[in-house]
Amino acid sequence: DMGCNTKSAAVFLVALACGTGATLFSKVMFDLESEDSLGNTRKFAKPFMVTFLMFVAMLVALPLHFIIHRLTQPGEPLPKVSTKMLFVLILPAITDLLGTTCAMVGLLYVKVSVYQLVRASTILFVAVYRVTLLKQRFYGYNWVGVILNFLAIVIVGGSALVDPTAGSDVPKGIAVLLLGCAIMASQLVLEEKVMAGDSTPPLIVVGMEGLWGTLIMLFIMFPIAKRMPGNDNGCYEDFGDALVMINNSPELTLFTVLYVLSITGYNVCAIFITFLLESVWRSILENFRPVAIWATDLVLFYVITKGTFGEQWTVWSWLELGGMCLLIYGTAVYNGSVRLSFLSYPDDDLDDEDANAVSATPTMERVMSSPLIQRSPFINAKGAGITGTPKQQGKGLPTTNKKGGTGSKGKGYGSTSSWMSNPFSSSKKKKRQGYQEVSQTP
Repeated sequence: DMGCNTKSAAVFLVALACGTGATLFSKVMFDLESEDSLGNTRKFAKPFMVTFLMFVAMLVALPLHFIIHRLTQPGEPLPKVSTKMLFVLILPAITDLLGTTCAMVGLLYVKVSVYQLVRASTILFVAVYRVTLLKQRFYGYNWVGVILNFLAIVIVGGSALVDPTAGSDVPKGIAVLLLGCAIMASQLVLEEKVMAGDSTPPLIVVGMEGLWGTLIMLFIMFPIAKRMPGNDNGCYEDFGDALVMINNSPELTLFTVLYVLSITGYNVCAIFITFLLESVWRSILENFRPVAIWATDLVLFYVITKGTFGEQWTVWSWLELGGMCLLIYGTAVYNGSVRLSFLSYPDDDLDDEDANAVSATPTMERVMSSPLIQRSPFINAKGAGITGTPKQQGKGLPTTNKKGGTGSKGKGYGSTSSWMSNPFSSSKKKKRQGYQEVSQTP
């Protein structure tokens, strides 16, 4: 039963809370003040450190995988994972690192709602990459959705540029966010190319990306940041100074822990959500997260902190709200969830298998997830089935067979039956494997 029972409702609420919290906690951390290693009190403007904490949170998925496996399958051997795939995961870890770092730098300069909505431009870059690099066919309704999303981003960006409360340096923030979106979109293409046919359990995928990201941050990115000129005690960012500031502030320590826990919680929920929520509830979650983040920020400003922290509603917020509504509508058009009478759709003249093969397009959850959580569950626009792990689809687009099951013309990440019985083990199905893409988090 995938209806709205107590278990599914609990997963829905936890996923919503974790996804909302990950974004808000990172912004709170940037605005908190603490004493640094030189004895100066200043804001915790450490985007590299927040990215590092994100990878640490992902790394937690590895012990979680082994614990859950032992609890759910005592005595059973652990699923085998190829050594090659463990090293291949370095590539998406690098794109995660670069894209998330850009996102965190952008968040320094703009308010949370602008950050969340501008990040939806990932869908525009995905469309370009799919057509130019993957040579995938786009239909008229896909392009209409792309145009609507582009207009929405222009409206949101325009409202931020004229709103004096939108951030400390809105042009720089939006520019860096767009760069991050272009990098994050490239990860979708990368995963389709290098991870096709793999059946690695999702928590192993998340955990290994976290491991590689943590190592790259410690041994490459932080040393580089230490040698770059900047305003962090003479360098761009000092890792040791970040640890001192976290240790010197109980509030900063608290929100650091909450940030790590929220990302870890979202990773787990992203897996279970596929198996417990029916399509209508997944759609609500996908579209409600940006609303929840903005609403929470308003409540923080007007109710909880009395103007100390959060987001103020201005006359330009109405324009931003219009952009958000257009963004949600444009994404629904892009996915074929909302059909326009003057456009033709592939299933008008194709059978069910060919129709579903072209329905795998990124939806709001993938492109609007919290900074890094790009491992959301994958379904098609109609919620026709759950057929794999919360990772990007492999070669071959998913299809629906005549018995109502789902498969793929090519290989994907596993079959419904094995994942429904245990989402933490790998699948051994040989044919018609795949899953429906729903798009990021983060």
